[in-house]
Amino acid sequence: MLEIAQPDQAAPAQVQAYAAEVNTQSHGSLRLHFNDAWRQGEIGFEKNTLEDVTRRRVPGAWVGVRSLDLIGVTSFQPLLAPLLVDSHDVQDRIFSEGIPLEMARGLEGHGLVSVAVLPGPMRKVLGVRRPFREPVDFWGADLGVQGGDIPEATAKALGATFTRMTSGVTLAGLDAYEQQVDSIFGRFYGLEAKYVTANVNLWPAAMTVVLNEAVYRELTDAQREVLRTAATTAIPEALDAARTEDVSAVAKLCGQGVAFPASSDLQLAALRKAVQPVYDEIAAGDPGSAGMLDRLANLKADVAAGPDLSACPTPAAGSGRGSFPEGTYEMVLDNDARWQCPGGPRQGTPGRRSWFSLEVGGGQVTIRQRVDSQTAPKEVAYNGVYSRLHDHVRINSLDAKWSFDGTELRLSDMTGGSCGDTVIWTTKPWVRRADSAQPGASVVPDGTYETVLSPGDRHLCDGQLGEYLLNRELFVPEDHPRTWYLNFTLDGGVVTEHESEVSRTAIARMGWVGSYRVHGNTFELTDLRSTANYPAGTDRRGPMTATFTFVGKTLTLKPVGSWRCESRVLWTRHPWTLVKRAP
Repeated sequence: MLEIAQPDQAAPAQVQAYAAEVNTQSHGSLRLHFNDAWRQGEIGFEKNTLEDVTRRRVPGAWVGVRSLDLIGVTSFQPLLAPLLVDSHDVQDRIFSEGIPLEMARGLEGHGLVSVAVLPGPMRKVLGVRRPFREPVDFWGADLGVQGGDIPEATAKALGATFTRMTSGVTLAGLDAYEQQVDSIFGRFYGLEAKYVTANVNLWPAAMTVVLNEAVYRELTDAQREVLRTAATTAIPEALDAARTEDVSAVAKLCGQGVAFPASSDLQLAALRKAVQPVYDEIAAGDPGSAGMLDRLANLKADVAAGPDLSACPTPAAGSGRGSFPEGTYEMVLDNDARWQCPGGPRQGTPGRRSWFSLEVGGGQVTIRQRVDSQTAPKEVAYNGVYSRLHDHVRINSLDAKWSFDGTELRLSDMTGGSCGDTVIWTTKPWVRRADSAQPGASVVPDGTYETVLSPGDRHLCDGQLGEYLLNRELFVPEDHPRTWYLNFTLDGGVVTEHESEVSRTAIARMGWVGSYRVHGNTFELTDLRSTANYPAGTDRRGPMTATFTFVGKTLTLKPVGSWRCESRVLWTRHPWTLVKRAP
């Protein structure tokens, strides 16, 4: 068991993927155990953690590679050159060529061994009171930063001052903060800062798992080989996790009213010119850094991908809205359409047809095919997971617009896959099989729903350990009757709940924010986070699953499985009335 220090309450999905690979490949004989909240609240938490590993106070840790130059390791600085690695496509290519493992050799001589380098989400600019799209926006601004020399040098090059930030600190006194969107949501920053520049991706939040060198040498050859092999086999899942994190977090921030203004091409060019001194500083600091900067720049040009763009799309009429519709779909395709793609596998006999079924459910999609004949063996043609953002759906590395009219599911404008993928997914509509729709399985409309809890309802959980939220005072004195007026809004996978003790029309405070999913006749709440005690002492709940009926304007939820008492009362005690449909 290797104890790994980590600064948060839970390790990132990328690090967890690596830990799972270590466990699998060692058949359970070698495992990583995370020591949570290590050095939490300290401004120098990353440097101090690295020193703890060096001095063997803890065997290992994961840290952002941006912090390594704090202990004199500069080999990762080219990866962090501002606005260079500004898309997941470029980051994917860098990791596929093993470049981060080359950079990890820079740890030699520092008492540490990097056993894995993992990709991360994009670090963006969060504007507290205004968007930050061009150099003039940064002049004289106070930019919150984390990590080592590169964030500081970037702030100076842009004409900003900087403040070093601890994990989870408030935004008080800041004008902007360089941060990834999932952390912006998780720290509730979206409730007080309303601008994230959509296409200014400063650098990837890549991370490394390091061990004390002596600890590493004490492992057996077989154990060290497991650590090395797992570092490679975990990369595909880690890359997917980084992409998914950015997409899903944007959807949640959109639900909090955060805007994603984009920089123009001219503004991006001005930003790149302004940060050129950082490149010069990187090139001068290490003999190999200048060559690595050129290598990454050439690789980026070869990928030919623009900066990733985060956005809250406005669905057009008839486009996808609400939950991605689950069920089983069918489609028949002429084999000739598949033979039009240059190269790649061309299945089926020209002039004949193939039959496909698409199964959507539980966050997974599977395509099965019968080639040339309806009686041919059914084969799995595609299997993956999906996530959605308004009128777009992401299926593994594929991204497409979707629409559903109750019978036909249509996908269009697909990117990220091969010609063959595009032909199968988008050439013809997928028709939902009649027997796949369950009774009561209509999509719950996006919009705002209301209900009321009586004073008696609010005392139903009294005396139960940890159940206190129903009786906390919101706006009125304790001797008020304290009827609770509740509403929640469903918007493209994001749910926000508000509470008031004054009236239905009074300004309400946000109580919970999270995600929801509708599949079959099931309504699922996930990743719910209480904002009642913001910024400290927040409560998280979910997933919570309920069956539902939606008749007219009335939504009734019935809990499935074990729910906490307060959650049952708040969400399922009384029916909810749809008072405003989403446009």
